[in-house]
Amino acid sequence: MRLFLTEEQARALLRHAIETAPQEACGLLAGVGEQVQAVIPIANSAADPRHFYRLDDTAFARALLQLDRQGLDLVALYHSHPHGDPIPSPTDVQQATYPDTPYLIIGLRGEPRLAVWQMRYGEVTPVKVIIGVTSDGSRNDDGTLSQAQRLAIIVSAILAFAFMIIVSLALLPPAPVIVVP
Repeated sequence: MRLFLTEEQARALLRHAIETAPQEACGLLAGVGEQVQAVIPIANSAADPRHFYRLDDTAFARALLQLDRQGLDLVALYHSHPHGDPIPSPTDVQQATYPDTPYLIIGLRGEPRLAVWQMRYGEVTPVKVIIGVTSDGSRNDDGTLSQAQRLAIIVSAILAFAFMIIVSLALLPPAPVIVVP
């Protein structure tokens, strides 16, 4: 199993965790298959949000209904460890109630990092997270090219065509000499 995020989605997750610290941030990732298409922050309703997370029941239910209306799936759940590494704690493992859904953890100790885990009935296995590439292997920052990128592609194509014509003409044999008696 893998999880595909765009670079902007990864930045949004890190930003949410950093802005929410010292409390744990949490939310869900929506998409299709292994491809995340939306990061949806959900309020943390834990009694001690500095050390635990609990997705607000009402906001979570509303988000799931909205996903269903949009034709999206719950791809992963996420939360942060404001003072720790992106490794599931014993509490995380014990409270993992969606065994077929990966859990993304944002660790803010030192350099902020993301890690994804499958937590099934007390067993924890890593899930490969791929940032900046879609599940079909293409590059995907946000799916569109900027005006400058489009212009660069057009100019490059014109220059390549002109270069090919010049090289082709240079490789032609010289024109035959016609002798008139």
